[in-house]
Amino acid sequence: MLLGFLPYRGSITVNGTELSALSPSQWRQQISWVGQNPHLPARTIRENIALSAPQASDEQIAKAANRAYIDEFLSRFPDGLDTEVGDSAARLSVGQAQRVAVARALMSPCCLLLLDEPTASLDANSERLVMSALNNASTQQTTLLVTHRLEDASHYHDVWVMDKGMIVQQGDYPTLSCTPGPFADLLSNRSVEV
Repeated sequence: MLLGFLPYRGSITVNGTELSALSPSQWRQQISWVGQNPHLPARTIRENIALSAPQASDEQIAKAANRAYIDEFLSRFPDGLDTEVGDSAARLSVGQAQRVAVARALMSPCCLLLLDEPTASLDANSERLVMSALNNASTQQTTLLVTHRLEDASHYHDVWVMDKGMIVQQGDYPTLSCTPGPFADLLSNRSVEV
């Protein structure tokens, strides 16, 4: 979907418009994306946060950074938000880069927020904080979360369970938790492991 793949059958629409009818630039303006290994193309942390809103004020950038809990590690860098991230964000850990991508996504709500394991490289405390920020952001825009962490799905209206590329179950978290099927099986396996 992010790359504009077209379905074999049926259609994908964005606010009633066929995805195939949108130009790539129109499609990109409709989405924000936070992935497992985020791409940070700009030179500094500040510039990467502001990519989705180039005219953002320093106050807006600082607010987004705070909501993504960047301040937890920012004090380690003498240049703060103006720290250069280096080639392929080499000066940041993957978890730090994820938080910068989260701040960028929080800068300007869009039609669709795509989250692909957005906290995969974070410690448990940071994950909880960042997921809280993303859950709050999801109330302002349609959000698609891809996750293996079942508890992350508990805040979403509709959960789709996939197996071998097919949707095998759909519903809300409480219903799926109590209904025999793949989701309840995954939950019970997790409780046995813990």
